[in-house]
Amino acid sequence: MRVSKVTKPFTVPHALMVYFRRELYKAISFVMIAFVGLFAFFDLIAEVDRLSLPGTSWLYYFGAVLLGLPARVYEIAPIAALIGSIYALVQLAASSELTAMRAAGLSTTSMLKMLVRIAMGVVVITVLFGEGIAPLAERAAVPMRAKALGYEVDRDFRSGYWMRDTYNNPATGPRVRFVNFNSFDKDGELLLLEYYELDADFRIREWVRAQTATYNPEAGNWTLNGVLRQRYFDEAVSNPNAAKAGLTIQASPFEAVDKLAWESNLSPELLTGLFVRPDRMSAWQLYNYSQFLASNLQNTDNIDLAFAKKLMYPFAILIMMMISLPFAYLHFRSGSVSVKVFAGVMIGVGFHLVNNLFSHLSMVASFPPFVSAALPSITGFVVGMLALWWVAQPAPWRSLNSLVKRPLKQGQ
Repeated sequence: MRVSKVTKPFTVPHALMVYFRRELYKAISFVMIAFVGLFAFFDLIAEVDRLSLPGTSWLYYFGAVLLGLPARVYEIAPIAALIGSIYALVQLAASSELTAMRAAGLSTTSMLKMLVRIAMGVVVITVLFGEGIAPLAERAAVPMRAKALGYEVDRDFRSGYWMRDTYNNPATGPRVRFVNFNSFDKDGELLLLEYYELDADFRIREWVRAQTATYNPEAGNWTLNGVLRQRYFDEAVSNPNAAKAGLTIQASPFEAVDKLAWESNLSPELLTGLFVRPDRMSAWQLYNYSQFLASNLQNTDNIDLAFAKKLMYPFAILIMMMISLPFAYLHFRSGSVSVKVFAGVMIGVGFHLVNNLFSHLSMVASFPPFVSAALPSITGFVVGMLALWWVAQPAPWRSLNSLVKRPLKQGQ
């Protein structure tokens, strides 16, 4: 009686997983350090002309560049993951280690699963930088960069910053405020704040000016210091000058107050959107900022696109590392390591350009934000899996030759 031999599925040993993880992380870290250092150098020399003027400081600007490094780590993560993975896998293939592993039973599916597990560590570290470290560092870098360049703070208008705030007062109903302030520091304090409050009929009801405004996170409101305010149509007080001119404006006398509690939907996290680029904000900040702008009937297209790209970014890193696996199946004699690494660089740059292209198309052609953010990653995943299937065949060129020769046989 003949007994058939049952082949057990190959399981990846723990030591092999540790070895692969160490080699991949080492290569990715090396590429990351090289790219971050290069971009930091470009940031330093970008403002050389302005930093030569009086009132500027190289020390503060150097500190601002250092605080911008976590954001650079987050931006470069997909390209660094791709190039580092290609370099590590090609080195293993060149030393015939991958050939020995495949001969021992390591299948393509097992290698792909192992690479995905290793990639999850890179994804977690990148999300930690993008959602935790980079937004805090960038928020601290904004006033430092402005101080280094001789500005109190970067502003869009000479009159300061203007924002629209909607507030629902239980006693008086919905009110709309047009808020203006001169500057905003990293500690959450507004300087020279002024706002005009309008009722549902668009009549001005209150004018307030404060020297400073400090946010109270426990109470969820602001404390205005050095306040001067005036009410309209609430406390009917005749204005002699207006009466002589035949005007019917009713205003209260100016009232000076040391401190005043101010209820508002504005918060330091929302105000960060005025100074920090959307791609350097966390996903939670982008979501809150989008909700705030939408509640005030303002355009949210660029914020929604940045939020969608934040959600898809971890998948982009995962896909970049999966795309590197087909390079391990190419024989070393078919191309040197430098050629393969150069090909990885071109793929990474191409993915970055396509991603930016779809971002602009989203703004121009009104594509849904999540479609524009997900389409490059989905395309890269499909192309990478097709390439992996192709190189994993015993002889990929044979199928092509059979397709070419088959019509000739039938025509004979």
